[in-house]
Amino acid sequence: MAGGKLKIPGRRYRTLPITSPGYEDITLDLDLDKTALAVMHCWNIGCECGPAWHPDYWVGMGFPQTIEEAGRIMREVIKPAMEAARRAGLSIAHIESEFIGMKHPEAQKGLIPPKPPSEPSSKCEPGPGPRVPGYVQSIVDSKHGRDYANNGPYSKMDRAKIVEPLPGEIYAFRTDQLDRLLRERGIENLLYTGFATDMCVLNAPGGLLPMFSLGYRVHLVRDATIGVEFPDTFEERLSTRWGIRFHESHFGDSLASADLIAALHAALEERGK
Repeated sequence: MAGGKLKIPGRRYRTLPITSPGYEDITLDLDLDKTALAVMHCWNIGCECGPAWHPDYWVGMGFPQTIEEAGRIMREVIKPAMEAARRAGLSIAHIESEFIGMKHPEAQKGLIPPKPPSEPSSKCEPGPGPRVPGYVQSIVDSKHGRDYANNGPYSKMDRAKIVEPLPGEIYAFRTDQLDRLLRERGIENLLYTGFATDMCVLNAPGGLLPMFSLGYRVHLVRDATIGVEFPDTFEERLSTRWGIRFHESHFGDSLASADLIAALHAALEERGK
């Protein structure tokens, strides 16, 4: 382990008293050895070496503007943060969806196989079935594209190569698995990057809420993420801003990537003295 401290300017959203809410500037004071950069759901749809987006499928980051912006964020924000983290000896935790994690043996370290299901009882009655048969599937088909999981870019979706894990880095797709791997390294603090701010980053396995619920300190690098924006919300970043504010008012603080990288450089220089 590298040792040292990370002192990073950040902000928090003050909810109390409820008559005077607002932002406050803070300083995150984190042990380098107990902190990891969390890189979540960085997918390759619309990226170099990945499948192109298709007009008949609303998958991944959704609309073309957001897909392209997510690619820019991976290139210009997340990758430099990862490189600075590696130089400084900061742990990196890659958090993936099960769909992708099951494609990569290295993403299955730390899994505990579930117990086999018990034999069904002959006395068990079948469930009542869907209240409106076929309705859910019709909505999924109309919103994401017919049989989207097996057709279009989703079927070829994988980790974006530009931010892919290096050997020895944490790679997980389940909350219990991620927790187990982090505890092995003594990690207490998670700095989140990735996608999508308003959906997976908040709630998916290994995301802010699941890890906060396990007692981790969770922080969000607010310019290293974007929500699933619609064409009419893209410029204002309504989904992104909502996701960031939800995090800041419920789980933890946020920070800027430039401040994180500067703190990592400072920690590296301090160790070299």
